[in-house]
Amino acid sequence: MTPESTRGSEVDASWLRLASHGQKQTPIELPWSKPPGEAAVPLTDASGTVRADGGDASPSWFDPSLGDATRPRNRTDETTGWGFTDGMITESSPSSEHARLHGQVHTFEQDTVHEEWLPSVHSSNANRSQPQHDWVILPDGLLYKSYLAGPHEPRISTVLFSDTESGILWDATLGGRVGLLRYGTPGAVAAEGWQWDLEGAVMVRLDVENSEDVESMDFRFGTLITYADGPWSAKLGYFHISSHVGDEYMERFPLFQRINYVTESLIAGVSYQASDPLRVYGEFAYAVKASGGAKPIQIQFGAEHVPVPLQPKRGGPFNAINVDVREAVDFSPTMTLQTGWQWQGMASQRRIRFGLQYLNGYTTQFEFFHQREEQIGIGSWFDY
Repeated sequence: MTPESTRGSEVDASWLRLASHGQKQTPIELPWSKPPGEAAVPLTDASGTVRADGGDASPSWFDPSLGDATRPRNRTDETTGWGFTDGMITESSPSSEHARLHGQVHTFEQDTVHEEWLPSVHSSNANRSQPQHDWVILPDGLLYKSYLAGPHEPRISTVLFSDTESGILWDATLGGRVGLLRYGTPGAVAAEGWQWDLEGAVMVRLDVENSEDVESMDFRFGTLITYADGPWSAKLGYFHISSHVGDEYMERFPLFQRINYVTESLIAGVSYQASDPLRVYGEFAYAVKASGGAKPIQIQFGAEHVPVPLQPKRGGPFNAINVDVREAVDFSPTMTLQTGWQWQGMASQRRIRFGLQYLNGYTTQFEFFHQREEQIGIGSWFDY
């Protein structure tokens, strides 16, 4: 069974990622979904009244935090719960006001192969509340995700690699991007609306073969207005990059002439979730101020393929490609390829990855922006 893809469809893509195991999924008959005469547990409505027949549309509720899925419990209008209707579990609230405040309704069914409850591809908009757009201070998640293979994205990462010219080097990034204010739907899962983000990072290169001396570092700071609607997302903003050479490098090469590579750039980008596992994107930046050999035009585009994991707790593979084209190097492309294994948080949508990286083109350290590199290495990346 192949689920409908893309966020914004009848089932959010982030939930569908867990539902598609490449195996046929069938709803399980729960005791409280059978007629009362056959049920092992009496059917009750939300008030606890035993149902006299199977025609009552009110589902039974139980508290999943108690770990007892066989005993319906009485619920109140302010209590979230899981409803059982026609052999499927619906995660929602008996209160429409609660559902409005806390987001969407998710329907689950049992994967009989892996013996676990997964989001149901049989959900429909009729079974889901539609979250209302509202103002959210310090919202969870991002509307426009950073590029997996983007070498200058604000994240936490480390890559140990061998370069054909420079030996063994170590690139490390310490940074991140967070939302300050959102007008849109709550939460990080399939969120929509407008959001104001703040980002920052320092990207450092160490020379492993020379006592891990600091060769150079790039500093990035920026702010973005991002937008998401269904499979589409976009960003518009500003970022600053300044590049610096390490003291230890200057001591080893006292005749090196450092440059003051700086850009103050306006940026626009667009991303499209072409299918549940496939994302494509592109962005254009124009430096309104540039020095140290930097020039105005910077272009980035790429694709990411993150197949549905067989079991969410075990993670799944990822593949990504990014192409960076800059006027400063006569528009000669720099290509970055990544492949490996990743885990993603169900609620936060943050991701941890481990894998291989290959880069061919110009260095990502702008203090040496005119130097070509061919890298192959291993790394880890934490994406917001």
